[in-house]
Amino acid sequence: MMITNVQRFSTNDGPGIRTTVFLKGCPLRCSWCHNIETQNSYQEFYFFNNKCMRCGHCAEVCPEDVISLPGPNGEFPERDRNKCTLCMKCVDECPHGALELVGREWTIDEIIQEVEGDKLFYENSGGGMTVSGGEPLFFPEFTAALLKKAKASGIHTCLDTSGYARWVDFEKVLLHADMVLFDLKCMDPKTHRKVTGVENAIILQNLHKIKEIFGSTKRVRLRLPIIPGVNDDADFFTAVAELAGRLEDTIEGIDVLPFHNWADGKYEQLDKTYAFAGTHSLLNDDVSQFTKFLKNCGFEVVVGG
Repeated sequence: MMITNVQRFSTNDGPGIRTTVFLKGCPLRCSWCHNIETQNSYQEFYFFNNKCMRCGHCAEVCPEDVISLPGPNGEFPERDRNKCTLCMKCVDECPHGALELVGREWTIDEIIQEVEGDKLFYENSGGGMTVSGGEPLFFPEFTAALLKKAKASGIHTCLDTSGYARWVDFEKVLLHADMVLFDLKCMDPKTHRKVTGVENAIILQNLHKIKEIFGSTKRVRLRLPIIPGVNDDADFFTAVAELAGRLEDTIEGIDVLPFHNWADGKYEQLDKTYAFAGTHSLLNDDVSQFTKFLKNCGFEVVVGG
């Protein structure tokens, strides 16, 4: 499986200290995506202009001639990624490390070996392994097998998902997940399609099926990424509260995730346009009215996950 990162000592991806495995590939195209490097399922490369010496070697070695030479006034070389065949020759031969691979293939055994290295921290903090992305349900067989092997090793397992998948695949993965972090991005179907590229009907259906089939035996936390101009309004939180109320004791709590602008650099490094470039990060105070509302509705609420 193509993995972008196996991140140790994560504290915002489920309870306790965790190791988060970021799978590369996602069927959604959220306009604010904070993990843009995980959208495509194939290997890519970053370009770091602060390391580029404008030597032009990347253009010289490119077999497809899709990298321009540095400009006469010190302009950086440019890459036509639409024509790039991802041979990675430019990455391999950059003498200054200005090009860096994004993603590499891991086996389940390699991941488990890495995860098991911090088992003591999991035991002392109530942590474990979280599978995130991208979208883990985009790869149901791999994700189910990875979670199953972690559980067999005595490690607490957590699935971080948008919920966008066929139920047969979702259920297969849920069998091996101790906890589900279930993202809700928009409740209005038209808005959801506009900002993510997919409908939300199957997402909401899957959330209800967790309750119908697993009841209170499956721990679920709703995660609400709060995006300026998208869902930072009372209508969204009212709809979430009504939904969570109908799901009763299936919902353990709600995590409110304020928008942050830390992803700006990653878009530039991948030569992508960011719809939220220059947008200021939200502070805890910016979402306080929403967290107070959810708490008054009787939910346990955490800001930041």
